[in-house]
Amino acid sequence: MESLLLDIPFVCKSWHKETLNPSCWKSLIFPEFEPGFPYEFDYPIHERFVSEFGLDSNRVSETAFIKFVVNRSQGKAVFLKLPGFSTVEAFEYVADACPNLVILGLPRYLLWKEDIDLESIGKFKYLYLLSLGSCDKLDRVLAVVSKRCKLFSHLTLSNAQIGKEEVMAIVNLVPDIKRLSLNEAQIDRDNLIILLKGCKKLSFLEAKDCIGFNEGDDEIAELASHISKFRCEGSKERIEFPFDFSEFILSSLTEDSVIEMASMLAEVDVEPEVDGEGEGDIEESVEP
Repeated sequence: MESLLLDIPFVCKSWHKETLNPSCWKSLIFPEFEPGFPYEFDYPIHERFVSEFGLDSNRVSETAFIKFVVNRSQGKAVFLKLPGFSTVEAFEYVADACPNLVILGLPRYLLWKEDIDLESIGKFKYLYLLSLGSCDKLDRVLAVVSKRCKLFSHLTLSNAQIGKEEVMAIVNLVPDIKRLSLNEAQIDRDNLIILLKGCKKLSFLEAKDCIGFNEGDDEIAELASHISKFRCEGSKERIEFPFDFSEFILSSLTEDSVIEMASMLAEVDVEPEVDGEGEGDIEESVEP
């Protein structure tokens, strides 16, 4: 996309003319960028676009930029991945301007917005794959998809926190789903088992590098045996650190710091014990 907007048009007039062909804009994949938390607004492609064409940044908003790109497709886009800075207005515009979308990616920041109209997803009648940057409002999203997007078969929730509520939303609302991508997600073993038992028609499940279950779990392997492509390499029950923190802390202590801590402990007021009372308090006071 960036080349079509900011590089190729400047090569020559004929190349510029070719970039105006709607067939060049069937895949609208905005560069990978999402605002940090709480909010970090820095939009490289938008800023470069404004600079290259000598536009007034105060008059060309991020929403206007998204609309401009979408309009290049003239309704023929089949793949759209919205950028992290997408607004609700931009999303609603896309829902009307891109009726033929097959693949749609929505960023987490957009899904966090309270005023987003999730019913707009139902306008994508040919939607096959939906990629979500967050599990926020997943039940509401899938409720719309299950009713109005009859071709829907593939859900991507990579790098997400998938709890029991999210798993039950998938099992109850799209039980016949065929493909799931959950790479780098946090999902407990019990919840993955619920998912495997509830979605019997899965033919593709990727859950690589997840946290919450072990890749060599025999029960999970048995439940997933009917899935033609099941991948869970690198998944672990918990995060494993490459070094021992206790050794790191001890090695970081200097003689001066030990003396200082000993002096602080010596100054702690301890009331006389009565029948063993107070022992627990002392233990708590010196707890590392």
